[in-house]
Amino acid sequence: MTPAQLSTLKSVALADPVAASYLNAGNDTGLSEWFNAATTHIVWRSVLTPEQARAAIIKGATQLDALTVGKRDSLFYLVSGNLNVTNAAVRASLDDLCGSQNTLKGFVQAACKRSASRAEKALATGTGTDAVPATLGYEGVISGNDASLIREAA
Repeated sequence: MTPAQLSTLKSVALADPVAASYLNAGNDTGLSEWFNAATTHIVWRSVLTPEQARAAIIKGATQLDALTVGKRDSLFYLVSGNLNVTNAAVRASLDDLCGSQNTLKGFVQAACKRSASRAEKALATGTGTDAVPATLGYEGVISGNDASLIREAA
């Protein structure tokens, strides 16, 4: 994490009474758990795995038959590896390959998103709604060591 990110997270913690109490008491475990709590802030996944993509396609499987053979085969090929769905072109390709099959498309689009933790939300850019997910500036779990660095940040 960069010094600027650590400083931002410290400011976020100081603005919340619970987090500020952890920060001021040197409770790195409490602070890290607070930062790792899920929020309702929606972000693009940095990676859509084949397993996540397949699970989404299975939910919309009744519409696979309505796709052209070319679109269906291309969809299966595209999701056979990890996808960087923060890339708008990748998301557009997935949408295009789902064609007019909106149920299938909806499940694939939903698989491209997830809820951010408090730390991820603080460092993300964008709206953070389901309609307009934010882009992660940091992804991961805040450890006790990270919490200590946050406390010491300028």
